[in-house]
Amino acid sequence: MTINAADALDVLPPAAREQVEAMKLRAEELGALYRENFASEQAARISIVKSEQRIAELQKPRSMGGYGCDDDSQQVVAERRKLDRARADLARLLAAQAPRDAENARLGRLLQNIEAAIAARPAGTVAQTVEIEVPNFKGNVLDAIEARRRRLRELESDRARCRAAPWPSATAKARMREQIETLAESGRPDATAPVEHNEPIGFPTQSRQVEIYNVPGAAAIGFVEQPNSIGLIAWLFKDALIAALDREIDEAADDGEALTIDQRREQEAEVLRDMLATAREEVMLVDRAEKQGQHVAHRADIDPLALLSIAWTVAPPPAAREGDGEAGLVRTIGP
Repeated sequence: MTINAADALDVLPPAAREQVEAMKLRAEELGALYRENFASEQAARISIVKSEQRIAELQKPRSMGGYGCDDDSQQVVAERRKLDRARADLARLLAAQAPRDAENARLGRLLQNIEAAIAARPAGTVAQTVEIEVPNFKGNVLDAIEARRRRLRELESDRARCRAAPWPSATAKARMREQIETLAESGRPDATAPVEHNEPIGFPTQSRQVEIYNVPGAAAIGFVEQPNSIGLIAWLFKDALIAALDREIDEAADDGEALTIDQRREQEAEVLRDMLATAREEVMLVDRAEKQGQHVAHRADIDPLALLSIAWTVAPPPAAREGDGEAGLVRTIGP
């Protein structure tokens, strides 16, 4: 995965842009290594198949067109050695490729997330470098990294609980009343017809899609007009229906755990701020571990803002060009 738009990275400060370019270069190197390794893999697999076929041919009875060699014959022993070398070569190539495949997949995910973050940035903003100090920690830096990752998992659970929290019964009742009012209006009979035109009362209908069975070929669909029964009931017994639904909502409500829309937004925003701050610390600690010679890869799903040490800020106005605002004026140069 690479960021193709030529100007997509222009919103990044130089350090962040260089970081992304280095990631793209590494991804290209891994791609080249994969293609080279794949060719060697295929050669090893072909060698294995050829050796297996040759051994089978050598051991095939003479009556069946083979050579009738046993397991201890010189030709079979030599071919088995060749087969063992090919299998060892293939195992070595696969073992070497596995971590490169994992790194390539991780880089691809990171670049994809960076591209998505740039595309989703607020309008009129550019990235600004955010500098934080390496957080203090006790013990091993790897333990400190895991502590931040554990904290991020806890915050993600907090975010999920916030989103899954029940709604206040008052909010549910208000929305229910709006629904019943709309239903009641949709089921209101037309009493003007008998007064103005001496015609029967008009009862609203609804168009419904139905499936038609027992027809040749593919299943068919049709449409039918049906009386708006629910709307008519809501119009006729609106107050009783609202009272009954009030009782049902009270039975299902959990106002002690409920959150309003404003509370949800506020709590989720706070969790997201904590998640970004924790992710920034994680990135700093991973970089510290790298400097200490301990290879720890950045997570594929790390927040791109934390990875690149940036924040979105309002873009400064463009610099005024010489001569702006002088339309209609004549400049005299010289004496």
